[in-house]
Order: sequence, then C-alpha cells, then structure tokens
Amino acid sequence: MSTSEQSDKPARFSNLTLRLMTAAVALPIALLIAYLDGWLMAIVVGSIAVIGVVEFYLLEQGRQVQGSSMTGIPMTVAVIVGFFLRLDMLWIAALVLGAVTTFLLEMMRHHDVRRSLWQVGSTLAGVLYVAFPLGFLIAIRKLPDGWVWALLVLIITWGTDTFAYFGGRLWGRRKLAPKLSPKKTVEGAAVGVVGGIAVAALWLLIHNQLSTVSFILIAICPFVAIIGDLAESAIKRFFKVKDSHIAGLDILPGHGGVLDRIDSLLFVVTFCYFYMLLTRVSA
Repeated sequence: MSTSEQSDKPARFSNLTLRLMTAAVALPIALLIAYLDGWLMAIVVGSIAVIGVVEFYLLEQGRQVQGSSMTGIPMTVAVIVGFFLRLDMLWIAALVLGAVTTFLLEMMRHHDVRRSLWQVGSTLAGVLYVAFPLGFLIAIRKLPDGWVWALLVLIITWGTDTFAYFGGRLWGRRKLAPKLSPKKTVEGAAVGVVGGIAVAALWLLIHNQLSTVSFILIAICPFVAIIGDLAESAIKRFFKVKDSHIAGLDILPGHGGVLDRIDSLLFVVTFCYFYMLLTRVSA
C-alpha cells in the first residue's frame, strides 16, 4: 500500500463517521417534523428550500445565465406558503410577478434582452427544481393519513441512498455512470433498490397501507431516487462544480450542501405526488 493510500484511509473513515453522526441526529428530527406537520414543518421545509435554491444559483456563479436570488427567494417562500395554505393563486401570482421583476431588474443592469430572458429562465428553473418538490411534500402531508405517506417518501429516499452507499462500499465494482458520478456503482445501486423497497414495504405493512397500487409506487421510487442523484451530478458537471454549497454554511457536516442531500428526494417526492394524485392511493 502506498503512502498516499495510507493517508487517505483515515480521511475516508473520518468522513464516514461524520456522515453517520449527522444522520443519527438529523434523520429523527426530520421524521418528527414531518409527523408533527403544521407551521413547524412549513418553516423547516421552507428554510431548506431557500438554501437549496440559493445553492442552485451559486452553481451558475460567474456565468451570464446565473439566476437571481433577489427574486428567486421570495418566489420560493410563496410556493411553500401557497402549498401549506392550499392557495394555488399565491404561488402562481408570485411566479408571474417574480419573472417580470427579474426581467426588468436584469434589463436595468445589462440592457441585454437575450441575457435577461436567460436569467429569468434560470431563476424559474431553481424554483421549479427545488421549491416545487418540497411544496409537494407539504401537500402529501395534508392527504388522508398524510404523515404515513410523507414519512414514506423520506424513508424510501434515504433508505435507497443509505443501502446504495454501503452496498457500493462493500461490493461495488462496476461503475454505474462514470462520466456523471465516478463513485457510484451498479452493485451499490442494486443494493439500494432492494433495500429501499424492503424498508418502504415494511413501513406500509406496519400501517396497513400495502396494496398492489402502493407496491408499484415503492417499486419505482428507488429507481427515481437514483435518477435524481445522477441528475444533480449532471448539473454540477455541466457547471464544472464539485459540490453544491453556500460558503460558510455547513448545516449537514459530512454530507456536502443541502442540494447534495436532497437531490434524490426532489425527484422521489415529485413522482410520488403525481402518482398519488392519479391513483388516489392515499384516499
């Protein structure tokens, strides 16, 4: 073993320990907040959404297409509050007003119509990518037995991610998508899918919600989680950025930025929301 390999091992072990310690504290708190619902959940989810949107805009930092936090943050807050209060017109009005305001502000700064339109699109993209999925999580919580389904979304997402992580460390050999995420393996993804389905099925079984329709849901979700993870990796690679984060803000030690932690969740909760609307599985 080379000297560099020997020096790397303690760092990797330290990072794993840090990840486990953070998860041990954060996961129970997140599950409790989703269970309690109310303004507490809206405030926590809204805060995560704001941080995630700002991280999204920082991925584009220094480029002409960078989204505007000045208008993106108010739009994000309006989306979360709109879903919490079930006032669709609130977030619709906020998106329209925010898009117009962004365009006018950027035109005043650059006097370039094309660049201003790109920045409007980028600002809206951050809200659509981060704020709406988290708004869907709040909407799911308000369904009949909503706490069961909201926690299901969290459990299957984090279950898939956790099993994939340890499956990859133990048995990973073949790269899943080397150009997007060199560390992810086929074996890790397979363990993640099986593990995610298993914990989700157990959760639904305990709460007497396991059926053919709900099993189809949890059978698809782990694949959606993996796609969500790779999608964020593709975005970071496109902008040539290693991690999504806000300098000086490290609320999840060992896990990178907020977007790095919720990338799979954003896709899973979106899929679950529309699947539940179409099938009325929670009715």
